[in-house]
Amino acid sequence: MSPLQSTLEPPPERVRNAPLKLPQEIQQTRQLKWYSSPRQLLRTILMQDDTAHSIALGTTVGMFIGMTPTVGAQMILVMLFAYAVSPFLRFNRAAALVTVYISNPLTVVPLYWFCYKVGTLFVEVGGLLTPDDFSRILKYNNFQEWWGTVVDLFVHVGKPLILGSLLVATVCALLTYPTMHWLIRRFRKQQTT
Repeated sequence: MSPLQSTLEPPPERVRNAPLKLPQEIQQTRQLKWYSSPRQLLRTILMQDDTAHSIALGTTVGMFIGMTPTVGAQMILVMLFAYAVSPFLRFNRAAALVTVYISNPLTVVPLYWFCYKVGTLFVEVGGLLTPDDFSRILKYNNFQEWWGTVVDLFVHVGKPLILGSLLVATVCALLTYPTMHWLIRRFRKQQTT
């Protein structure tokens, strides 16, 4: 058997059929709200009982998804991504779920506007939108209005927003892993002394 064949074999039966443990992860993040203090959110991540690599990777996944224009569906996307990559990639899902709080009702307008502005550097648009324009586009009261908001968002600012979000999300995710790995090791070192 060649080395390539051994790396492409499916995982053992016990790994393939391992449950996702959704209730425990959701329970860990249930006490947190989108308006929780950043310090509380960071402490929740640092206190996870997992390897530094797994937590840092989870925050990286959460940061990438949190920086994309998918507010309202980000937690679902984290869990779908976790399920899709579970046969070959393990990350701390609770840390990812907490990290998507980076985009919340207080930060979504400035965050999306910044991503839009980055996208306009690469995609030509007719007229530039202001933060107030984004604020008007992103207002909704119920699910039906939320869906209309999503459609309006992509119709009016789709290409530059998506491109800018992917660029910003990639840069933020690349910076998140080493930063969180260092913070976790430092936090654990302080806990032992």
